[in-house]
Amino acid sequence: MIALTLPGVGTVVRLATVVVGVVATIPTRTGDLRTHPAPAPSYQAAVALAHSEQAIDDSVAVPMGRSILLTHGHRTARAVVLLHGFTDSPRQFADLADSLYAEGDNVYVPRLPHHAERGGDVSRLARITAEGLRDFADASTNIAAGLGDSITVVGLSAGGTIAAWIGQNRREVQRVVLIAPAFQVTHVPSFFERALVNIGSRGPNVTHRSAGEPEQPDLDPGITTKGIAQVFRLGIAVRRSASDLPSATRELTILFNAHDGTVKSAPMIDLARDWAHNGGLVSVYEFPDSLHLPHNVMEAAHRGGNALAVYPTLNALASGGAPPAWAAQRLVVR
Repeated sequence: MIALTLPGVGTVVRLATVVVGVVATIPTRTGDLRTHPAPAPSYQAAVALAHSEQAIDDSVAVPMGRSILLTHGHRTARAVVLLHGFTDSPRQFADLADSLYAEGDNVYVPRLPHHAERGGDVSRLARITAEGLRDFADASTNIAAGLGDSITVVGLSAGGTIAAWIGQNRREVQRVVLIAPAFQVTHVPSFFERALVNIGSRGPNVTHRSAGEPEQPDLDPGITTKGIAQVFRLGIAVRRSASDLPSATRELTILFNAHDGTVKSAPMIDLARDWAHNGGLVSVYEFPDSLHLPHNVMEAAHRGGNALAVYPTLNALASGGAPPAWAAQRLVVR
């Protein structure tokens, strides 16, 4: 009989530490996240593309998770794209979409990849890739190009990261508004960023499920490490590009939440400075801590939201105007 000797706990821990260290030092690949634009040549073409996306939604998503398209039957002076957050759905922006539509805009709220799908949970979001988010960003911008003479893109959290990529890469867009873009998480030192992204991207996925609500089947409460790592990877690509190259979009606004306990503001400020240094017209605003807003500033009042403060602010910024006084101007760089 051959005796087998199992390694001790200390040996296993040391080996795991070495493996994690090696994975963490591998450079994060972002060079393949460049744009491949194909803007819709007309209003009719844009609507056809949007309806095609909605047909895909109808085949895989819950009814409340469908992409939203609000049009006036013709090309308008401005088209607005609203990009929802991680684990959420287009319904997150339904009220704001209605408001912008009532003001005369054509509005498109696309469903992020793998979100709000039937018969699953947050673990599906582990299938997200930075390349898929890039393709989604390109496709959404392509549609908007046919809906309006100018394009504004507004994104929240992961949607804000995607909006940042659009701002850096798509010259068809006149204005982007990033709301608490997901670049880094709070309570984690910034020098761990690359390690976390590499481990999250290359290591086994870890899913934490949170309790859902029956009346909101379009939400996927919880977290998945692979999906979040890919959002951060897209953000790294944006920030690397912005440090050297001018943004394709001219007007760039970042709105962060001083009460946010989910994402850091420092990389947002760094991005704003890089964009401005390379010629962009950049403004940074913040919701004050006194509002006690959650990371998802679009939340309902019973979850800590404040529509009376949030909606006028987003309407003003989407229009290129000055927000109400409660959205303090943190930084203006020209």
